[in-house]
Amino acid sequence: MVALTPGCYGGLAEEDLADDGVGDGEDGGGDGEVSNPDSLCMEGPKPGVLPRAVRVTHSQYDAMVIDLLGLDTTPSDAFLADVAVGGFSNNAQALGVTDRLARDYRRSAELIAENLADNPDKLAALLSCDPSSIDTACAEEFIRSFGRRAYRRPLTNDELEAFGNVFFSADGLYETGAPFEQGVRLVIEAVLQSPHVLYRIELSSELSPDSEDLVPLTGYEIATRLSFLLWDSTPSDALLDAAEAGELDDAEGVQAWARAMLDDERATRPVLAFHEQWLELDGLDDIQKDQDLFPGFHSGMSVAFREETERFIERVALEMDGTYADLMTSNVSYANSDLAVVYGLSGDFTGELVEVELDSSERAGLLTQAGFLASHAFSNATSPIQRGVFVQRKLLCAAIPDPPGDVDTTLPPPDNSAVTTRERVTAHTSAPACSGCHDSINAPGFALEGYDAVGRVRSTDNGEPVDAASTVIIGSDMVDVDGAVELAHAIAQSEVGQRCYLVNWFRYANMRTENPDDQCTINGLHELMVEADYDIKELMVAMTQTATFRYRSPLEVQ
Repeated sequence: MVALTPGCYGGLAEEDLADDGVGDGEDGGGDGEVSNPDSLCMEGPKPGVLPRAVRVTHSQYDAMVIDLLGLDTTPSDAFLADVAVGGFSNNAQALGVTDRLARDYRRSAELIAENLADNPDKLAALLSCDPSSIDTACAEEFIRSFGRRAYRRPLTNDELEAFGNVFFSADGLYETGAPFEQGVRLVIEAVLQSPHVLYRIELSSELSPDSEDLVPLTGYEIATRLSFLLWDSTPSDALLDAAEAGELDDAEGVQAWARAMLDDERATRPVLAFHEQWLELDGLDDIQKDQDLFPGFHSGMSVAFREETERFIERVALEMDGTYADLMTSNVSYANSDLAVVYGLSGDFTGELVEVELDSSERAGLLTQAGFLASHAFSNATSPIQRGVFVQRKLLCAAIPDPPGDVDTTLPPPDNSAVTTRERVTAHTSAPACSGCHDSINAPGFALEGYDAVGRVRSTDNGEPVDAASTVIIGSDMVDVDGAVELAHAIAQSEVGQRCYLVNWFRYANMRTENPDDQCTINGLHELMVEADYDIKELMVAMTQTATFRYRSPLEVQ
């Protein structure tokens, strides 16, 4: 047993891994109803405290522009990037509005409204009347309809009156456009800068009759949470109608809508957003390799790497109703002419990605995809440390600290005592001050040494045979694996790996990191997911059934 140095290894606490059980197992998973994930919370669940006004993320802002106005544009490209906290850029506490962002919002609203005014077809799609002549009734209907979708609730009488005044004050404000078109343009500018659009505002305040720790959200607030979780965007008219009709007032109604929303193509947005951030896929965007060692590598391969992983995730999570294990172990992926060379595939390939079946003895899920292997390597060599840190931090939720700033990370050159990368890493990290962390880091990295710096299978390193056998620390267990395929299967089958995936989804779905009060809910979710074979869609549905999702904390109200 390798000694684990305190502070160098941690993650999911032992109490988080308790097998508490949840009922008799007949209600979870599949196509039936998801059981209550909070069933283990004997003293009642306690939703985490969130601000009552949470700014939309930049990706959500872009999606709103598409869904509200039909404009396929990404205005947030001009914004400073959202800050990632705990691995995700939707952390509620970090989503503020700086002076610069306020200016960016104003400029964006002006450009979007101008773009729409110059696009008669898009403009007509928003209206129920002829924009060539000003019409009070039509203006009021436009404000009422567009305002409801943008505000994610019906506008109040005062809001309707205020936007009416904005509409009729626009005549002559712009150089082009009929008076009605100018009114629509100015209203869109104003709406897109409203706090009720830029923030997800929850005004619910009445305590639940069943618990002083819960404030039930209104139907419109539930609709908003559903749409931003499952579509990364604003609710549709149909979802708002459901909120108005009371269809979201109980868990069963929320579940029914969640399932329907996951069958919509808009569900692709958050599924990719979550996995891109969890897996740090931004690292695939600009991979550089030594042209002398890898003469076939070029910048276009970075694009193919990312597209392969995104297409793989979309297929597993949404198209095949796949599981966490499928993400980690499936040998079906996508390749074009460049990736076919990396994967050693024969046949006629073009620049377009096509589905391929890879050798199951060489490839298993995300860990053996070329993009991950190439992005977690140096330009001229592999990096067991980079790969091992990723496995422990991202896939096993282990608390691996960054090395001290004064540590020399340069490996010693090959010599007679240390020829392979594995031998050199072992020599470089064997000192007692390093080994406490590197015993857990190096092992999974060594298991991935059967792939070179661009992700190709290899059997030798510097002329010596590659040794990919390793004993990997997975939670509190020591697991013997021989190569990446065995490593991937070991992680997929482990409770630690499953729960790490779940906890990351919990953080993303609830826009915050977990706290001790969340553990009973997380335990309940885990038990339900074990029954459902960790089906990814079922996990997303189960998130909507928690008290954390359907209620807010009274602490924020007080």
